[in-house]
Amino acid sequence: MSTGCQMGEKNTDGSLLQTTSLSPNELAQIRALTNKTSGAKVSLLITYRDGVRTVPLVEGQTIVVGRSQPADVILRDNSLSRQHACVELIEGEVWVEDLQSTNGTWLNGEKLERGRVAAADDLAFGAVTASIHLQASSRERRLGLDGHDRFADELQAEVGRARVFGRTATLMMFRCTDKNQHNPGRWFPGIREQLRPFDKMALYSSDTVEILVPESPESQALDLAKRIVEEAKNLVCGLGVLPTHAASADELIEVTRTALQKTSARNPVELAGALVRPEPLGESPEATRDLVVLSSAMQKVFEMIPRLANSAIPVLIIGDTGSGKEVVARAIHVSGKRRDKPMRCINCGGIPPNLVESTLFGHEKGSFTGANQKAEGVFEFANGGTVLLDEIGELPAAAQAALLRVLETKRFTRVGANKEIEVDVRILTATNKDLEAMANQGAFRKDLLYRLNAMTLQIPPLNERPEEIVPLASHFIKLANQANACNIGGFDEQARELLLRYSWPGNVRELRNAIERAVVIAQGEKITIEDLPEKVREIELPVGQSESEDSGNNSLPGEGEINLKLEMERHEATLILEALRAHGWDRKETARALGLPVRTLAHKMKTHGIKKVAYQKN
Repeated sequence: MSTGCQMGEKNTDGSLLQTTSLSPNELAQIRALTNKTSGAKVSLLITYRDGVRTVPLVEGQTIVVGRSQPADVILRDNSLSRQHACVELIEGEVWVEDLQSTNGTWLNGEKLERGRVAAADDLAFGAVTASIHLQASSRERRLGLDGHDRFADELQAEVGRARVFGRTATLMMFRCTDKNQHNPGRWFPGIREQLRPFDKMALYSSDTVEILVPESPESQALDLAKRIVEEAKNLVCGLGVLPTHAASADELIEVTRTALQKTSARNPVELAGALVRPEPLGESPEATRDLVVLSSAMQKVFEMIPRLANSAIPVLIIGDTGSGKEVVARAIHVSGKRRDKPMRCINCGGIPPNLVESTLFGHEKGSFTGANQKAEGVFEFANGGTVLLDEIGELPAAAQAALLRVLETKRFTRVGANKEIEVDVRILTATNKDLEAMANQGAFRKDLLYRLNAMTLQIPPLNERPEEIVPLASHFIKLANQANACNIGGFDEQARELLLRYSWPGNVRELRNAIERAVVIAQGEKITIEDLPEKVREIELPVGQSESEDSGNNSLPGEGEINLKLEMERHEATLILEALRAHGWDRKETARALGLPVRTLAHKMKTHGIKKVAYQKN
């Protein structure tokens, strides 16, 4: 490995990039500027599927980047070789040398063997992008970004805290519209300077950063997003606010991602869908076509829909969060005679208690602080059509009484008015709570419950209908391909197996979020295990457990067939033996070379019967 600063020159066939070094005068000016910034530090910012990794560069120290040991910086990415490239800081300059990698090292789109990298350059190790960052120590902050999996866990915890203590939380997603600056390592440090120390940042995909901003009302979050976009120029932002736009972490991710997809250069900041979601016929493909109904439980639900669609009786839809209650409600609406009239979907848990009646029934100008003009409510909007009241168990007592009156008289009164308004609305409700238990405890009106549950539909969780998991995932791939201009053609066998083994506690919405992200981070033509969330990958069964599941099949392989398990054991034993010999039977060094703990190596040696005395005779 070369350590000098000189560059060779070759033709423009991409085999060796020709670069020019700075003149001594230019280098002296840069060093002088560096000294003026209170000791600026140089870092390599590496963007890969699990986040952005910050690698501090020290004068005279060589850093090897690769996929496995003995690389110094190990990144989980199949486009990297085991030892892909080395990076050095020499007299203030950053030099990168490719270590004969399979997929190459690239500088500004040209293949690199060895060259100097400046802060403005685009560097790539295989499919992993990187950039040089110079930061003054007086302003030093942690520059790395977590991966999406860890961020999702923190988002889930924050959503729980926000709901318990009645707080707000905002999720933002930023993406750069300039294709030459799509690497977040270029622009996310500028965003971090605008945030508070406890705001969380992570890498959603190779070109998108997600930010959790706790305790942030909608107006404050919008101001922050607009300020960041205005200063950065080429950024767009989608944002969703809890509880206004979502009731769970998975839903918040979904609505924020959808908002980001709606942004443009003319509309760089997009707020998530309104609290009251209009769903006329044709605007919800999942409800009107490509429905996945394969399990016997879901078939029974959909067998009831034609009989319920033209009826006027209320329907209570019960199921876990994300299981598809709203999809069922839309199917009821579009299957009946009200299909050409509006449908309005509202999450009762996302409305501030003091605004529930105004949201449902409207208000007159001046009826309360902030009511600057007359406004129609959900029931007026949906006259002749359908209203879905999701999370009906969250409805305050006063609103429960008003809703009961609408059910009985088909009349209501706007807040601040005396005149009654007659309305013809089909009411559907949904919940994941036991309303009967709430009614017995006095938390929900019994007379309202009796009116709402004239007909009840129970939606089973996704893990009780495993035959629908892969078809649903395939449908979500299709939707994600359309939304992100991708062309992913399905799953490989291992990824398909993991999808079936995972329990999906977040139901269909969790599956959709997992597939959406897998599509945008996938490096091949199909989704692989590496593209799935960490919690899905963790449930992969070890060889021994898989073997026990097939223990009932005692047939021997026929002539010419391969015993895969035996061949894998032989290959493992050979690798361990060769590594032991290469390292003079030093178990510590052998374990380091193989990327194993010493105890694991010792166990494998015992399992395979590898002993130093026995093998030294060869």
